[in-house]
Amino acid sequence: MKPTEFTCIEPDYVKDFFCDGSKCGGSLCCYGWQQILDEAALTRYRKVTGVEGERLRAGLVYLPEAEGFGFRHDHDHCVFLREDGLCSLQKKYGAEMLTDVCAEYPRKTRLFPQCVVERALCVTCPVAADLILQNEKPLRFVHKPMKSTRMKYFQAAGDADVLEQLDFFTWQGRGIAILQNRNLSLPERLQQLLAELAEADEAMPWGRDAEKEIWQPWPPAKQASFFRAFVEGIEDHTDSTASYLSAAAAWEQKGFMPGAEATALLKKEIWHPYGMMLENYLVNEWFKELYPCAVLGTFAYNGLYFAVQWEIWQFLLLLSLLDKQVDVLQAVRETAGWLASRLNHYTAAPDVLAGLLQTDKG
Repeated sequence: MKPTEFTCIEPDYVKDFFCDGSKCGGSLCCYGWQQILDEAALTRYRKVTGVEGERLRAGLVYLPEAEGFGFRHDHDHCVFLREDGLCSLQKKYGAEMLTDVCAEYPRKTRLFPQCVVERALCVTCPVAADLILQNEKPLRFVHKPMKSTRMKYFQAAGDADVLEQLDFFTWQGRGIAILQNRNLSLPERLQQLLAELAEADEAMPWGRDAEKEIWQPWPPAKQASFFRAFVEGIEDHTDSTASYLSAAAAWEQKGFMPGAEATALLKKEIWHPYGMMLENYLVNEWFKELYPCAVLGTFAYNGLYFAVQWEIWQFLLLLSLLDKQVDVLQAVRETAGWLASRLNHYTAAPDVLAGLLQTDKG
């Protein structure tokens, strides 16, 4: 297949990404979840001849629920995963032999009209997390030519006329500028962002539907209630989440601290020393998920949807700080990874968040 040429907009860290199985052992993209083979990959696998072809096809399995083929799993991981955490198919045949999902993850690519794409990485991958969170400089975005044969993996960003009507790129850029304004604290940036989005709604076809003040930082008690409802809604029964829930219950029994005290603690232990990590996470998510058009609703609603994810994150950080021996840097990374994995890999998460906002849960 002849590659298609695109103009790619992406954070400059993307150029430094490579898959390093030693960081995760393949535990994120090769364990526990099933990749569905695209037709082009399946065709390539069927063309391999001889003993190697038989061995390759023996590693495939038909999945009736998906009405397609996936990779066979052994002990809950892909049979082509090597002990060093890398892919034996890629080692033997090259990246061209991989499925679209395997070749592109953790990249998330959005296709716009006129062959423009936006691409960023998901924090769920530890190598990507290093590039985003350990970056000591603000994220910078570049425009570059790109060729790809994997367009079917790209997610359509929307209709050209609608994007123009919404002035999407202007507001995407404005959101990034506000989130990178280090003259304001991180909560103040979110407040300014939501205020400007509410004002922008006035010029949109739907009009403004929010009060002047959309969001104020929540006290821990409200954060805890929202967090519990969220993990219950997405049916998250993992050990890490159970640990957070247990810590939250113990804290509640002792009595949550007031909001002002929580803010002071976060400012001292998290926002001041690790503010760039938090900023880069927020900017990456804003760009990657196409805010302020990430979910169906007004700009202000998209802003609130974004802000409540911040609230969940801050609550997890507060839980971590209850342990006086905690490695704060590691806690920032772990909580960011927890949040990103729920938002990116739990299919129910968007509907659950939307439902909680609609019912004002917490």
